[in-house]
Amino acid sequence: MLSPIFQLYTPSSLGLKASAFTVHGLRNHSWTPILLARLHELRQSVDVQASMRWVDSFNRLRQRQGRSAKRFPASPCALLDQLLRLGELRRISPVVDLYNHWSLSTGLSIGAHDLRHIALPVRLDISRGHEHFHPLGAEQNMTLAEGEYAYFDANQQVICRMDYRQCAVSALQAESQEALFIVQGHPDTSTAELQQCVHGLKADLTRLCSNLNPTQTACSQD
Repeated sequence: MLSPIFQLYTPSSLGLKASAFTVHGLRNHSWTPILLARLHELRQSVDVQASMRWVDSFNRLRQRQGRSAKRFPASPCALLDQLLRLGELRRISPVVDLYNHWSLSTGLSIGAHDLRHIALPVRLDISRGHEHFHPLGAEQNMTLAEGEYAYFDANQQVICRMDYRQCAVSALQAESQEALFIVQGHPDTSTAELQQCVHGLKADLTRLCSNLNPTQTACSQD
């Protein structure tokens, strides 16, 4: 799959499916009543029993990569664990909260990268074992192991390790207004499921977290 913003270069044997899109005019500094209601709706739609199927699919993908599913959980698996432990997801920012709830509801890995800090196109490729990576939340760089799937921008910057952790530099901030969103599945994800999530998430971002709807009343994060 090739596009001006995203390229898929992983071996077909991995069975990875991914799609990307950009959104401009984001509003990521305040929550609105309609956004909070949508987050609740998405959270209530989670079927924990059905979720175990995509957890198993991501775990099998980890096995094929020789990585521990417990140490390197796919982002939807980590979100499901958080929901089961806390009964809700920790609040981060409006845009991140929205795509995290979509990830939890669909079982797809979703990430966003500030377009100010990456160069397009982004590609999903296999690491060679020499790439430097600064994970979000870490104090220093690390070197990727050889043979992992990872996201690279046009300047060869690693912006996400597997579907596990994104880089610090491209993480969305309150002032972020333009972002690349990546939706990634596992070998059991159908193309229809992937595209349904892409279109639904993009519609929600435009409706709930965009300056296209400036009349919405903001809420505090508490």
